[in-house]
Amino acid sequence: MKRIALQFLALISLACVAAGATRPHYGGTLRVTLQSAPAALDLSANAAPVDYWDMKHVLSLVGDTLVKVDAPDHPQPALAIAWQGDSIARHWQFTLQHGVKFHDGSAASADAIAHILGALHPDWTVRASADTLTIDTEAPNPSLLAELALPRNLIITRTASGIPIGTGPFRVVDFQPGKLLKLAATEDCWSGRPFVDAIEIEFGKSLRDQALALDLSRADIIEAAPQAANASPRIRTSLPVELMALVFSPNSRAQDIRLRQALAFAINRKPIQSVLLKGAAEPTAGILPDWMTGYSAAFPTQPNLQRAKALLAESRQPSLTLSYDARDPQAQLIAERIALNAREAGITLQVSLSGTEDLRLVRIALPSPDPSLSLRETARQLSLPQPVLHGNTIDDLYQAEHTLLETDTVIPLFHLPVASAAGLRVHRWIPDQFGNWNLPDIWLEDSR
Repeated sequence: MKRIALQFLALISLACVAAGATRPHYGGTLRVTLQSAPAALDLSANAAPVDYWDMKHVLSLVGDTLVKVDAPDHPQPALAIAWQGDSIARHWQFTLQHGVKFHDGSAASADAIAHILGALHPDWTVRASADTLTIDTEAPNPSLLAELALPRNLIITRTASGIPIGTGPFRVVDFQPGKLLKLAATEDCWSGRPFVDAIEIEFGKSLRDQALALDLSRADIIEAAPQAANASPRIRTSLPVELMALVFSPNSRAQDIRLRQALAFAINRKPIQSVLLKGAAEPTAGILPDWMTGYSAAFPTQPNLQRAKALLAESRQPSLTLSYDARDPQAQLIAERIALNAREAGITLQVSLSGTEDLRLVRIALPSPDPSLSLRETARQLSLPQPVLHGNTIDDLYQAEHTLLETDTVIPLFHLPVASAAGLRVHRWIPDQFGNWNLPDIWLEDSR
């Protein structure tokens, strides 16, 4: 009987050790590496996708928005705990969290938030009263909640040197432009203290360097190439949240619409997707991805050389120059493949980073799961006319997108996911489908 009792106690002890090994706990420094090398901690209106995603991850740790939007496009509380819009979506009222403070100890009051949002949106009328905020827009804006969830609408003030001061789970303690950022946990954060004590972010690291740092246990969270997901179970990929497209410059020598249409018919997307992008992309001829709209098949992606040559027979055919983002490791190869497709149709297309460009290969971050907002934001980034939606139905959205494409200013090519990976000592690593990281919820294995 005594031997059985000792065995039973031993089993209980082992169970307790196992439970202790997996129980969340506080402490430690999370090490993150990113590609971009920002000179300032802000989000440029025309930031490249790499800069956009990196600064989105950083600033969302420091600040909060009024609301959040999840991948299915459902608004969730943040600094606002409740909201209500009128029947025409022009007047909105928000009830705010009470007692929230900025990292410098000042109150994140309705007045302070109204001042920040009013400066960001001079075309809005933003008013404060006690713990209530109202926003009035000149035109109906049914996507206002999704817009307030964008990173550029984080409720942040700044020091004289430009360092952001927010209400988020971490505060900035050191920033070395282009090199290093150190964040410390906010002990009395309104949304709860994060598990890790600190986060150190190294900037300017290529994807190859990041992967090596993860393998050598010198980094805990890294960015990754989506096409590497099949090679590593640690890599997590998002839904397709980037658009790769060709954009004609305003002074392009391809002013003849038939020449632009011929190029669109000449491009064979499938070999680029399967070989250069290793299957980690969805060929598209539309601006918005199918997971947002469900109608991407209405924009055919198959090449049609016969149609391209017929259009060229009736158009002027000047030699064109195609440029690309030199920071994108795949861009040159993709641009050269597109130039080859163009030559097969009879279009002279030279890939070059010098001289005057006629069109450019770009990537655009789709900033929201809300399709109408993403369409507006993409049009703004591509210098296209703002889409006009006459209603809130999928047919209205399709007509607005179709009208934008009829300008023949942009040739959509692919929708791509973003990817990231975590080391073995990281627990509760659950990036969402839209590429957002959950760093405040992460805890680290106890090195002891």
